Amino acid sequence: YPKNIVVIDQENGGQSSARNHGLEYALGEYANFLDSDDYIAADCVEVMVKAACETGSDIVAANCYDVREDGSVLLEYHNVYQKAVTSLSEEPEILFNRVSAWGKLYKRQLLEGFQYVSREWYEDMRLTPKLYLRAKKIAYVDAHLFYYVQRGGSIMNSGNCRRSLEVITAFEDLLGYYHEQGVYETYKDALEFLVIEHVAVAGITRVVLGKGPEKAEVLDKLQAYLASFDRLYHNPYLSGQAKNRRIILWCNRHRWYWATRLLMTAKHLLKK
Repeated sequence: YPKNIVVIDQENGGQSSARNHGLEYALGEYANFLDSDDYIAADCVEVMVKAACETGSDIVAANCYDVREDGSVLLEYHNVYQKAVTSLSEEPEILFNRVSAWGKLYKRQLLEGFQYVSREWYEDMRLTPKLYLRAKKIAYVDAHLFYYVQRGGSIMNSGNCRRSLEVITAFEDLLGYYHEQGVYETYKDALEFLVIEHVAVAGITRVVLGKGPEKAEVLDKLQAYLASFDRLYHNPYLSGQAKNRRIILWCNRHRWYWATRLLMTAKHLLKK
């Protein structure tokens, strides 16, 4: 291997463990994560480092393609932002872009003191919004530089209903951090809209479509967590939510799970 490449062998501890271990060895100014099944454009690192240097940004994000295992494109994902160089204080809505660790270049110093939680779902939800808060500048590159491979057997596509409750632990960690930093009220609407999107819509829907005798118990616990928020469903960002997600949210909120299942089955058939 070239001198600037270090290969680390370790027992499989999951992607979070690999990220943390890699950061222990990292010496460069920037860090970029890539999950095992995914891949990047040939000029990805060059383009993102150039943007980081030119703008002095702590984080640089790029668009991505969601692709099948054969490489065919399922979705062209675009980050939503108003300014090419921004910050969380200027645009709290950047929290609504994908919170994945991949798809971004980080100034390595920004990650000091943080670690990804191993063997947990929603590990990126725990950390990425914290990094947004710490970053003074966040830049966006309007180019598709990452390829996110969709596999039926991947962790987040798993039908393990009980593990869906880990979204609650992740949000308790994240919201607790914003409280500790004294900025929860500043970002309350944006953070609670994340709860709506990832618990009330995606989380409950994943359980509804899953299998297992524990489904009813898990759904009740997710609903109880949502009920712990005051005026959650009066969130100002709901008016901008996509129509199909508003419909699913209404069904899940009123426990019309049969309707959610019917709508998602129809959507899947139409996509086929």
